[in-house]
Amino acid sequence: MLKAITALGAIAVASALFVPTASLANSMDAELVSASVYYGDLNLSHSAGVNALSQRIKGTAQSLCGSSFRYELVNGVGRKVCVTSAVASAQPAFEAAVGAARRGSVTIIGSSLIVSVRR
Repeated sequence: MLKAITALGAIAVASALFVPTASLANSMDAELVSASVYYGDLNLSHSAGVNALSQRIKGTAQSLCGSSFRYELVNGVGRKVCVTSAVASAQPAFEAAVGAARRGSVTIIGSSLIVSVRR
């Protein structure tokens, strides 16, 4: 009897470990979704412009991840991870734009950056 319980326990543990692996494989095949964030109207040499661009990026990330994000967990952890990842995808372009503005280099043409996320 003890061997039967142990065997059932091992099967239960193996099954629990298999489910996340299968779901992770599906997330790797997820669609890449992107959106452009315009900042040509902002003065990135001032903190108000930098903060405005940061808020635009976060808002775009939240929009991309949406409430219907299919990997969202009941407590919203999945959406939070999605938003964090999307904001991080725009970070290099954000830093480059702010750095250029603070050095006095301004580019009006193409003054937008891309926020991307897999969903």
